Amino acid sequence: MKKDIYSERRPSRTSQYDEADRERLSNIAVAFVLVLFCLVLIIWYVIRTHVTEVDTSGHPERVEAAEDIDSVLLFENTRVGDVDVSGLSVAQARAKVQEHLDGIFDTTFSVMVAQDKKVQVSLRDLSAYWVNPEAIEEAAHIRDGRDVVARYTLDKDMEQAGMDIPLEVSLDKEAAISWLEKNCSIYDAEMTGSELVTEGGVKKVKLGRVGQTLNTAESASQLMSRGYDFVKNGESVFILPLEELYPPSIPEGYEDYPGIMDLVMAAEAEAAAASAEDTTP
Repeated sequence: MKKDIYSERRPSRTSQYDEADRERLSNIAVAFVLVLFCLVLIIWYVIRTHVTEVDTSGHPERVEAAEDIDSVLLFENTRVGDVDVSGLSVAQARAKVQEHLDGIFDTTFSVMVAQDKKVQVSLRDLSAYWVNPEAIEEAAHIRDGRDVVARYTLDKDMEQAGMDIPLEVSLDKEAAISWLEKNCSIYDAEMTGSELVTEGGVKKVKLGRVGQTLNTAESASQLMSRGYDFVKNGESVFILPLEELYPPSIPEGYEDYPGIMDLVMAAEAEAAAASAEDTTP
């Protein structure tokens, strides 16, 4: 029997079908991988977008909403100025500091004005106020927004190092100036000039009076910067800055009067002796 050599060269129909199936399966696999890759990209984008929204919401992880910040606890060994607020909530700490300030604001003390007059006043009269109450909330945010382990470690560190929150107090300067002008400037002393007088037929120089006026703007500035510590330390008399106006010793219009300088020197010596006598115990 003669062998058909053409049948050996021509692939069988079954082989053609197998090759087509493999190609089709390969295309399906590629399409599946592409679809899967697209799904992964979509999921990654959604997750990334969600995380970004959370991170930019204005609150770190676990930070309480604004209305709940009052319940966040502060570190142990925390002070606001001289007030110990260790372990208190923000609301409790704020109330404790305000109570401390109310006691100081209502404490009366004296201010020394012109003519050695003393006027009673309190920091509340001068419109004192607490400048930085938000510092307590800022301290609470440092502790909040951390996981349990990180917060425990931070608490231990802060317990040893302590946290000192500055307590800043000031005055409403315009209101303080208004109070000083109304209650203290009334004691200002007007400057009076020297005079040439005759006593017992003898010419004498009567020295003028030194004028004193309260510098209200500088007084308010000094009370703003030192008033709180002054009252807190228990001091009682705050000396306000005065401007002194000295009159000329020679009476006006008598600059060329014969012997006027001798009369002036005699008057000044008499005034110095009287002043020394007044200060002698």
